[in-house]
Amino acid sequence: MCRYSFMLLLLAPSLSLADEPSPWPQYGGPERTFRSSNSSAGGPVESRLWRKDLGPGTSGIVTDGRSLFTMYSRPDAKNNARGEEIVICLDPKTGEKRWERSYPVERLKGQESYTGEPIRPQATPAVCGTAICTLGYTGILLCSATETGKELWKYDLVKEFDATPVQFGFASSPLVLGDRFIVHVGGKQAAVIAIRATDGQVLWKSTPAEPSYSSPMRATINGTSQIVQMTRDHVFGLSESDGKMLWSYTLPKPGLTNVPTPIVLPGNKLLISGQGTGGTRLLELVQTNGTTIRELWKNEKVAFFYANWISDDLAVYGSVGPLFGSLSLTDGKELWRDNGQQNANLIVNGRTAYILRGDGRLSRATFNTKELDVEDTYDLLKGRSWTAPTIIDNVLYARSEKEITAVQIKK
Repeated sequence: MCRYSFMLLLLAPSLSLADEPSPWPQYGGPERTFRSSNSSAGGPVESRLWRKDLGPGTSGIVTDGRSLFTMYSRPDAKNNARGEEIVICLDPKTGEKRWERSYPVERLKGQESYTGEPIRPQATPAVCGTAICTLGYTGILLCSATETGKELWKYDLVKEFDATPVQFGFASSPLVLGDRFIVHVGGKQAAVIAIRATDGQVLWKSTPAEPSYSSPMRATINGTSQIVQMTRDHVFGLSESDGKMLWSYTLPKPGLTNVPTPIVLPGNKLLISGQGTGGTRLLELVQTNGTTIRELWKNEKVAFFYANWISDDLAVYGSVGPLFGSLSLTDGKELWRDNGQQNANLIVNGRTAYILRGDGRLSRATFNTKELDVEDTYDLLKGRSWTAPTIIDNVLYARSEKEITAVQIKK
């Protein structure tokens, strides 16, 4: 139900940006829930603060509280299998570039582009203290100083860890855990590694497993803090301290692509979805003499694919193929679908959801187990927009394959 729609005008900002924006250090925010802690800002877009050109990429926008960071690429004019990947640091108030760090990149054997397009970075950076960690399309793991962009350390995951070149490019976003980054490698040496942010020392490696596009998630299950990772074949839990396997669940359709990061729910429950999961499944991890995994329900007809997804106490919401939909957490039954939000990512601020459609259209909405109620919509971005927005204080940041922008949200 759409109440009104209008074009977003380029207006001078009526309010100033906060001097010190609240940190959004990694994919999905501090807890990877895609929920902003500032519930007071849930109104319509009030004005556009700035807009800048940006090259191809679907990396999310993160901040250390002082600067914005994301990645994009500069394709070779004659061969789109080559080019440069670029880490960029921006002033959150103006969008002006503070620094860039680039390195050459070339598509690896076995990798391919989506519909013949150029290489584009997909993983979202992660900020730990004064270090920012980025993962590029071909598996270049780079750590730079947040203030200057100076390289602190770098790994080539394929050459140094025997990582399997992911078909459509590495896309798993590093996780911040204390003073370290948790990175999904996927390949002959390890599924996941822990690296100290300050000096790049590898602190542990898990057992090997093939990769996926899913990002690692921190969870407390049966009182034990652990890392949950989805691969092509399994979802499993790893000890935070040494990477040892705590439990593992074999996926019903191994060898297929899995993208969504698992959602951790109360009661030692885990929600998983993707091509290799056979739709969407709710798992319960029961602690007896070890961990027993029970499948509470499955919906083999509905799979959340490459966009992000979120949950509340009653349901899970996100893009189901090209449409936007919801499943009941009680039994996995589909509650509704909406065909007005194609290929959409979202972020929730208080009770309000900001849904960014694949064509750059932004909707402000609320949803529940019965419907999606769209309050208003905006022409926010030009070009394909496959990246979830970021909200810091009362400012929403978003990007497409052509530009990056900041808009002010009315409180």
